Amino acid sequence: MDDEVERLKSLLLRMADVNVSSDVYNDHLRAVLLRELYRLKVKEDLRKRLRSLQEQVGRMRPPDPDFDMKRFMDESWE
Repeated sequence: MDDEVERLKSLLLRMADVNVSSDVYNDHLRAVLLRELYRLKVKEDLRKRLRSLQEQVGRMRPPDPDFDMKRFMDESWE
């Protein structure tokens, strides 16, 4: 492991007063890893869903090259 990463890990564990040999540490680490895996999975799924929606919209009609989103939004506030 990179020395800087190891130093940061040690500092974090000391500041959090975590005993790395305890079951609590292992449970916490497991929860953090699962949460991160879930976050990445959801992010991936969202991209797939958005891509599908964008393809459907693209098939409806081509985008208007003269459309001015700023003007449209400004007018909607009036």
